[in-house]
Amino acid sequence: MNKLSSLILFFLLSFFLQAQEAQWSFSYERSSNTEVEILMNISIPDQFHMYSFDQGAGGPLAAEVTFDYPKEVNTQGGLLYDTEPREFFDDIFKTTVRDFKGDIVWRQKFTVPTDKEVTITGSYTYQLCKDNGVCVNPFPEKFSVTIPALQQKQAPKESENKQDKTTIDSNTKTAESESKTDSELHASAPETAENQYKNQEETVTTKKVSEVEETSDYESESQTPWWIFVAGFLGGLLAFLTPCVFPMVPMTVSLFIKKERKIGIRDAIIYGLSIIVIYVGLGLAITTLFGETALYEMSVNPIFNMLFFIIFVVFAISFFGAFDINLPSSWVNKMDKKIDSSSGLVSVFFMAFTLVLVSFSCTAMIIGTLLVESVHSGSVLGPFMGMLGFSVALALPFTFFAIFPSLLHSLPKSGGWLNTIKILLGFVELALALKFISMADLAAGWSILPRDLFIAIWIVIVVMAGLYILGKIKFAHDSDLSYVSIPRLLFATALFSFALYLLPGMWGAPLKPLSGYLPPMNTQTFDLYTPTLRSGGTSQAADDYAGAKKYAEVLDCPLGLNCFFDYEEGLAYAQKVNKPVLLDFTGKTCANCRDIELNVWSQPEVFSIIENEYVLISLYMDVNYPLPEDEQKTELFEGREYEIKTIADKWKFFSLRYYKTIAQPLYVVLDAEGNRLMKPVGYDVAQSVTTYSAYLNEGIAKFKAAQ
Repeated sequence: MNKLSSLILFFLLSFFLQAQEAQWSFSYERSSNTEVEILMNISIPDQFHMYSFDQGAGGPLAAEVTFDYPKEVNTQGGLLYDTEPREFFDDIFKTTVRDFKGDIVWRQKFTVPTDKEVTITGSYTYQLCKDNGVCVNPFPEKFSVTIPALQQKQAPKESENKQDKTTIDSNTKTAESESKTDSELHASAPETAENQYKNQEETVTTKKVSEVEETSDYESESQTPWWIFVAGFLGGLLAFLTPCVFPMVPMTVSLFIKKERKIGIRDAIIYGLSIIVIYVGLGLAITTLFGETALYEMSVNPIFNMLFFIIFVVFAISFFGAFDINLPSSWVNKMDKKIDSSSGLVSVFFMAFTLVLVSFSCTAMIIGTLLVESVHSGSVLGPFMGMLGFSVALALPFTFFAIFPSLLHSLPKSGGWLNTIKILLGFVELALALKFISMADLAAGWSILPRDLFIAIWIVIVVMAGLYILGKIKFAHDSDLSYVSIPRLLFATALFSFALYLLPGMWGAPLKPLSGYLPPMNTQTFDLYTPTLRSGGTSQAADDYAGAKKYAEVLDCPLGLNCFFDYEEGLAYAQKVNKPVLLDFTGKTCANCRDIELNVWSQPEVFSIIENEYVLISLYMDVNYPLPEDEQKTELFEGREYEIKTIADKWKFFSLRYYKTIAQPLYVVLDAEGNRLMKPVGYDVAQSVTTYSAYLNEGIAKFKAAQ
């Protein structure tokens, strides 16, 4: 338990530290016609200190600021500071160190020409540490300061005239933008189509801790860690009701009630906690082995999705009774010997381990399903939270009945109903298997499983499950069903009703509650729904989209909307028609993207805005279609090389570089030049029709105000 607590504490501490960054803002001050000073105003978070740029070698990581400037610009000396750093002997590094706390100002002097505008760019890196030795190293950041020529200098405002000081901010390109609130000041998105991968982000910005926290807002998959926990908990309850687990309750509980009550309760609690430790250890192992990036790559990889499909089909066949998936019996025998040779709490732990091994033939399929789903969540905590929920649900009944053994009599007796639950789980596994072959199909572009065929197979599976409940279909280990009980009748009614609900989806009905599991609407063979979204036929702008579009041979626009699949191409069109841009970071395998499209974009008030007021650019981040050779390259970002060889590589790097995330969906409103008008939003904001339409309308208002 100490190790588990330490690991949990490590994860929480890591997430806390990642949100700690110093606030940097850059400005310039002209001391004469040819001399300027670049001012660096730095605010260091409370309880942290930052090591000085003149920190000697052999100690902690010193702050570093590098400058890049035109040949007609020259530096005068090195960096200076207004306040002397603290200097002391550090017991950890065994050397004298120099550091800063609180708010500080650094300066760098330059000589500049008077008749020419110059831009000084650069980057900065630093380390923040606490006195207890805990440190965090934020990613390097870039900056840019433009110093206008004296002849072009406009009359300063009254407040600026007192100090003859101009402060540059990344978003102050128009008078209107100066009135933006602090929460709207973010690094500019790429400014033009021509300089997409150049220095657009190298504008001066005040880097706040809140920006790091806002980035996490974009990463909002439907299967957040807590939803995965809930799914795991439900899976644990189902596992408890399987033939491998449920009959073991009376036998296991009897071992505890034979002991003195206090000892029995203690052992029962340790037994339950041991189950949790074992399963959570599995989740932590998955998390540690793969990590967030690898989990995401697996979730969109066609080979992995085909492998998951095969695994789920095998699980389903096993649940149907064709064979059992068991661990080697020698493992169980070894655990039995450990129980006999151990004493006290150690013996209780091995009892829990024995339960895990013995019940594997039933729980393996549920655990496998849960782990695969958690991998598809893209969350680094997914496997951990899934196993935590599963193990808590599985452990609670054993512990509860050990503490209150008299309630055992209220449990139903073991019988054929346990096998019925197992068979029904087989149908569930079979239905879920389709999701993975569909994702492989979408990612690889095979087009073998359109949406209507997917729904047809689901209808057949649901109807077969209903017939099984009524006893019309029998499997090898089923008991004879002499009559249909009320619960069976009600459950069969629910299944047949669900099949009828699915039926209109064969002809394009949106089936909105299931949008995250079904293939996208653009794969529908018979689509009678999408044309109804345009009450007046095709949009007025449809003709302007005519002609070949980049990547159109492998990609489709959602809901039949007119869109572009390339940033440069879409931005050029936006400049032509003078409209704002809705940047849509999406994916063919993105469940939340389908949810937004079918539940929000399909609403008339939202559909009309996107269709008529915006230029939609959908950037697919999971399509491994190769780029032309002249577009393939290697990019360096934050000390790491990225191979850009496919469409997915291109837009994942684009999103990571400019928005610090590869989450889907992510929506950004830009003007026709590529300047960011609105803070990017993710699933949490976009899932509300009211909030999303308000977001889009505000973007239009800001676009028009800047004209």
